[in-house]
Amino acid sequence: MRSRSVAQVNFAHAANQLVVEAGAGAPSSSLGSHMTIEAAGDRQVPSIRQQRPADICQEHPGILPLFQTRSIAVSPLQNTSGDDSQDYFAEILTEALISELARIHQLKVFLGSVISQPGSAGEAVSNSAGELHLDMLVEGSVIRLADQVRIAVKVFQLPDRAQIWSHNYDRDLGEILAVQKEVASTIAAEIRADLTPHEQMQFSSALTVNPEAYDCYLRGRFYAQHQNKADNETAMLAFEHAIAIDPTFALAYAELAQTYVWKLFLFAPHERQWQEKAFISVEKALSIDPHLAVAYLARGRLLWTPANHFPHGKAIREYRRAVALNPNLDEARNQLALIYCHIGYFEDALRESQEAALTNPNNNLAIYRTAQTFAFQGKHEQALAVLRTIPQDVNPSLIGYQTAWVLFNLGKSEEASALINQLLTDYPEDDGALFISMQAVLAASAGEESVAETKIEVAIRTGKGFGHFHHSAYHIAIAFAIMDKPEQAVKWLDFASMDGFPCYPLFETDPNLSKLRQDPRFVEFMTKLRHQWVGYPAMF
Repeated sequence: MRSRSVAQVNFAHAANQLVVEAGAGAPSSSLGSHMTIEAAGDRQVPSIRQQRPADICQEHPGILPLFQTRSIAVSPLQNTSGDDSQDYFAEILTEALISELARIHQLKVFLGSVISQPGSAGEAVSNSAGELHLDMLVEGSVIRLADQVRIAVKVFQLPDRAQIWSHNYDRDLGEILAVQKEVASTIAAEIRADLTPHEQMQFSSALTVNPEAYDCYLRGRFYAQHQNKADNETAMLAFEHAIAIDPTFALAYAELAQTYVWKLFLFAPHERQWQEKAFISVEKALSIDPHLAVAYLARGRLLWTPANHFPHGKAIREYRRAVALNPNLDEARNQLALIYCHIGYFEDALRESQEAALTNPNNNLAIYRTAQTFAFQGKHEQALAVLRTIPQDVNPSLIGYQTAWVLFNLGKSEEASALINQLLTDYPEDDGALFISMQAVLAASAGEESVAETKIEVAIRTGKGFGHFHHSAYHIAIAFAIMDKPEQAVKWLDFASMDGFPCYPLFETDPNLSKLRQDPRFVEFMTKLRHQWVGYPAMF
């Protein structure tokens, strides 16, 4: 299993303590779907607490009431094969089990690694069960030998850790998709969850997969998470091989579509064949399995690209469909947070990013999304604190540029400049021109206008078309605003808003745009942008 850093653990532990405040005088930034708010001194803290059914039934150990939502943690399945190369198999099987359990409407499912922190085992379980209000814990192990798999599963009631069920499953690898459903449905029966007819139908459907195709799928999943060009290519080839072996493998089609989207969005925006390939793969996945949540995630990602002009409402509807099918699909929640953050609905972005991080503390981009939202709210100290919990090798373009932006806004221009210079040395390709556009901002702020304009020219020439270029366009607008060139500044603000970043609350409150506030072109632009911003909920 991937190990989590202490910083990640700290973020997951504190995720439900992050402050969600509207900036003083700032417009409200929520779609109207809020967390419960609990008073905490002079702060407001979002709460995910709920009454625990186990508390109601303490006098009946091992028996939980019917018709109530229960919280269950799934600890990472342990690879007990003695072969470290099979760790990825145990990891993805854990994710699959979580996804299957999350289909059950009465269960709220968490990744359970948070309960195994330092201290006595009993103390760790008791503390975490209390904080997250967990009712049950699933633990297990997996042994894979060639094409044979043994999965051992145990279920415990919390907080006393009384075992209520255990079973071993010996299967051929080709039955791995079916056994995931079998394990989840058996757990549901043992804890007396009441399945809807639709849930019963989903669990009863028999699925088989070619073992070689499944191996390719696992290899693709392993490399796809690394978010760099070389590994994206490796993942793409693995998924393509999987569907060549098994043309009915819906999951492989859905994951393949996402690698095509990543290539289009991040690495090769001018090679439009990736858009077509992604579309075909998504539709093929859904033709095989119309209830596959990952396929709707892939469709949302394909929609929210420069090639499709960032249709926010349509993409949000696809992500919401994915979450409805699998409430524990953390990446769908992260993508929802991404769009909410970009269109200026910050409270909704924080809700989704924090939920994603609670579901999967290894989702570093969900943690990043929380930091980005704080930055756009002007909470730069909070943003920096969260950014520094993220491992340095995770998507350095996004993490690096955002860190430099936050440092600049905290008055630490020298530190920001040093960071950008180092990033350009380490990652000279600078896809999307995030680094070079930040250099333009830093040069403009230092009064070096000719240097700033040169950097702007390079950023426009090399960055246009990439998925993240709207942030570079915003940097360019900031640079022009600082240089007191309102016409060019408004032009690039308009470009950023049309290119996927119509963030009205940020544009309204960012002090870097102060020189534009009285300019009639800026006033007219902001009036139109506000009208668009207010209208978003109706679109969704």
